[in-house]
Amino acid sequence: MEHILADIGAVLGVTGCFVCDGDGRILASTLSDLLAEGDLSTVGRTISQTTAGLVTSRRLKVQEIDLLYSEGRMVVKPLREGCLCVLCTRNMNVPLLNLTVDVAARKLAQTLKEEKEPPPAPEPEGVPLEEVLQTVIDAYPDVVGPVMDFEQTLSQNDRREALNALGRRAGEMIYQRRYASMSIPASIPQGIELIVGPAVSPFAIVSSQGNRLDVLACPFCRNLPSQSVRCHFLAGFVQGLLNCIAGLEEVVVTESLCRAMGEDTCSFEARAQRS
Repeated sequence: MEHILADIGAVLGVTGCFVCDGDGRILASTLSDLLAEGDLSTVGRTISQTTAGLVTSRRLKVQEIDLLYSEGRMVVKPLREGCLCVLCTRNMNVPLLNLTVDVAARKLAQTLKEEKEPPPAPEPEGVPLEEVLQTVIDAYPDVVGPVMDFEQTLSQNDRREALNALGRRAGEMIYQRRYASMSIPASIPQGIELIVGPAVSPFAIVSSQGNRLDVLACPFCRNLPSQSVRCHFLAGFVQGLLNCIAGLEEVVVTESLCRAMGEDTCSFEARAQRS
């Protein structure tokens, strides 16, 4: 990241810059000689919280924040995970600055995304995931049979990751085929109500409340007692659907209750990754 910040620092009128993540932690900075690390972290955390609050309250993507002070100004560029802050002179030509900053912001956003993304789940030996995925999509909404057949080919160690990955990919493809033209607010509860419920209900009985989806008589764990949750395909399927909604690209879905463990329902909780 330092070489990206160096390009910004070379612009006439820039006095320094730094990058912080979604929690306000400083990831890279050219201001180490000007501010104590603790002070800079406080600034980063405040800016990140303010930016997130604007997005939540206005339901709009914040493109830029320009803070003008008596002896200078700070231009804030929100990134997907965190923000880029550029300190410069008060009379700085911001449109001219943006010619460099916008390119840098895109590079930083991609760098943060790559650092945060987990490595892809290993594909089980002898089972081409793409072939299974196409079978599931072609069979939709009758996905239970193909998914359960696939599960039988997996070892215990592969089962969670492989089924979750299959579910995510299937959810993404079903969204693009059936729901991409719909205008859905960047809201997890509304995403579950308007997209997830209709997509899952053809093969399972569902109800929702807020960020939770409840599945009654789940077909993926019926008569399969287990010591742990086991509906990994369905958790991935819900996550894949939600992450296709603009503004909800960082949602994580976990199964909190499972009938295989003796619970009344299989319940899935969705949350924003940064929360």
